[in-house]
Amino acid sequence: MNGKQKKEIAGEAFNYGGKLLRQRRERIITIDDREDLDRLTQLLLNGMGYATVTERIPLGDYRWNSKLGLVIVERKTPADARDLSRLSSQLGRLRKAVEGGAFPILLIDHRKEYKRPGYEPWGDIDFDNLLVSCQGTVRVAHCLQGMLAHRLDALYKWSMKTNHSFLE
Repeated sequence: MNGKQKKEIAGEAFNYGGKLLRQRRERIITIDDREDLDRLTQLLLNGMGYATVTERIPLGDYRWNSKLGLVIVERKTPADARDLSRLSSQLGRLRKAVEGGAFPILLIDHRKEYKRPGYEPWGDIDFDNLLVSCQGTVRVAHCLQGMLAHRLDALYKWSMKTNHSFLE
């Protein structure tokens, strides 16, 4: 037996029942540097075991690589969605990203909206109709107020599943 064979056998001996295959891979979420108030979300994600990278992202607010491809998450509050021309432009770019193998998600962040002069919040039916219009190649998900980091964690774990039988 030569030296190389001894090393391989010794290495296999320390792989207790496939332990090396089960080791946790680093989970990385990239956060757009233009996202407001995202330091808390970043700290929570770090506490959940994610490595976060803050940089300028050309499309979306968050992204990570998954078994579905590059997941691109565009976060919108109901107030953000009132800017229909900007929303339309972003949805168009998200839909084009599908052609490149991306998996876009429009994440509705239901954070409390404060009334400003001249501002009327969306009615539930009106907002729901807007979301129905957005769906198709862009998936729509929701996030309760104050739960953004937890929702991103759940979406990340979901995107890493080996089987997504309900997706078309």
